[in-house]
Amino acid sequence: MLTLNAYLKFRYQILLIIMASISFNAHAEWSSEFTNSVFFTDDVALFSVTRRLSLKDDPTQPTVDRPGQGGDFVYEPGATLEWQKENSLGKLLVAMDASGYVFANQSAFSHGLYEFRLAQTFTNEAKISLHYNFVPDLFLGKNAFRQTNGEESESDERLTNHYWSLRLDQPLTNNLTIRLLGRYGLRNYNEPFQHRDTQFWTLGPHLEWIINPDMELLIGYHYEQGTSSHQRAMHFPDDVSYINHYASAEFKIRLLDKLTGIFIFDYETNGFTSRRIDDEHLGASENVYQGEIELLYELDGSATVKLGWQHGNRKLTTEQQSIKNNNVWLGVEYVF
Repeated sequence: MLTLNAYLKFRYQILLIIMASISFNAHAEWSSEFTNSVFFTDDVALFSVTRRLSLKDDPTQPTVDRPGQGGDFVYEPGATLEWQKENSLGKLLVAMDASGYVFANQSAFSHGLYEFRLAQTFTNEAKISLHYNFVPDLFLGKNAFRQTNGEESESDERLTNHYWSLRLDQPLTNNLTIRLLGRYGLRNYNEPFQHRDTQFWTLGPHLEWIINPDMELLIGYHYEQGTSSHQRAMHFPDDVSYINHYASAEFKIRLLDKLTGIFIFDYETNGFTSRRIDDEHLGASENVYQGEIELLYELDGSATVKLGWQHGNRKLTTEQQSIKNNNVWLGVEYVF
């Protein structure tokens, strides 16, 4: 069952942001947003990977070596606090996001997600923004650690993830905006998997098109290269260095007066670049296809109900069968 400590930890973090927003809510330049969602996933090991597969998040979460670790209900509390102010250049935005995934039964997979954003929009509507994203102590599941002599031992595999991104938005017309994105990040593993520590960088363009007041399209592509800690990896047949290509399309349409649909398709290919003859990743690649449907119903000007379904299909070339994953959710979003 859900551990009391995990539940209190996430509620306390959300409460801090709620209290801060209330303190400043009287000032017109402050705004806050709160979300509460309940998910069911049929694979707890893949839940975080599939949820973060997005142009707006971190689509290259590491390959999970042992999927199929059972289903569970997941609670997601979240809060965003924003501060905006006009300046001589245009408008400055500072924002902080905090959320968490709290697993009902398999509580080892519970973790928090945090982001800080700083953005300057200029008078010509161009925008530059800096993002810092932090995910501490993410449990990936049990995994085998194989030494050079062939001996194996099983341990918990955990990851602490940091990335920094720079985004440049330039409107081409009133309805068309192009974004250039660059990222640099670190994925730091626990013992005995520290040889998997990875540095990565990402480049890619996004294109946002407001087709009409009721229809929007977002498409994008990322090229990413990740290099594991070679000094350590050279002693183990487990080099997770990679080259990644990721593409996504997101279509948003107003179906009824208060009902909006969002349809997303993602494709990702992850090619491992290990050169060790005895490495299980030698010549291997993973292909991911994922689709998502979400319906948003506006209760009033400040509350929206969300209902969604996400389906992913993953195939590693060294495995016989593909791995499928489904997530469904129901949530409410409040804006103040």
